[in-house]
Amino acid sequence: MRVSAGNVIVTGATRGIGRATVEAILERGGRVFGIARNVDALAALEALHPNRFRGVAARLEDFDQLHAVVDRAREALGTIDGLVNCAGIALYEAVGAIRPDSIDAQLRVNLVAPLLLSQAVADHMRERGGAIVNVSSTLSERVAPQTAVYAATKAALNTLTKSLALELAPYGIRVNAVLPGGVDTDMLRTPRLRPGESLDEVELQERVESQLGALAALHPLGRLGVPSEVASVIVAALDQPWQTGSLITVDGGLSLS
Repeated sequence: MRVSAGNVIVTGATRGIGRATVEAILERGGRVFGIARNVDALAALEALHPNRFRGVAARLEDFDQLHAVVDRAREALGTIDGLVNCAGIALYEAVGAIRPDSIDAQLRVNLVAPLLLSQAVADHMRERGGAIVNVSSTLSERVAPQTAVYAATKAALNTLTKSLALELAPYGIRVNAVLPGGVDTDMLRTPRLRPGESLDEVELQERVESQLGALAALHPLGRLGVPSEVASVIVAALDQPWQTGSLITVDGGLSLS
């Protein structure tokens, strides 16, 4: 059975790559249990896809509730065939202005939550097998200013992916990571400010457009990606039966430059 046609948990399910992944799985006949913070956005998805999409509002940094969330997914779906750890946060800070609380926040959401969710899901998959896809970033291998902590968490997620793949392989559970380049999402549209810098609304929009243009120019294909392009690769990783422990790059050639 194709995992994408089964029952899949997706974190970050209401925005960006996560939302596109939900839509791609639903298009392939699968069912999704979405995890996100926005209650209204989850309710809207449930209304659009009755009996195919169920969601729960949760903060991934609240570790105590993660196992219960997975249990709720099992109750809602019956079985769990796949997990896509898509939720992530990037707090842009230059070296010298990095705060301990931002380090903690990014570690919790980008690394620890995927580990704990994967561990909980694996308990349900051991008899049937399944697939886990972690959404990493090319920043894990090609660094950029103001992303030191985010890049470090994604590099650790890459190593976690390989470790999980090795340990879970005897149970038929495959674990891979997808590494997108610059994708036009809300995360990428966060203005990057210098310490103490303050801009009005017009200046912020100009800064964002300048950022996007500069980032697009770094990609040999000449543009940023769109969420659906990454989602198609995530779904392929869910379904590829002889692939595990892979770091799959989809970046418009960014890693070539």
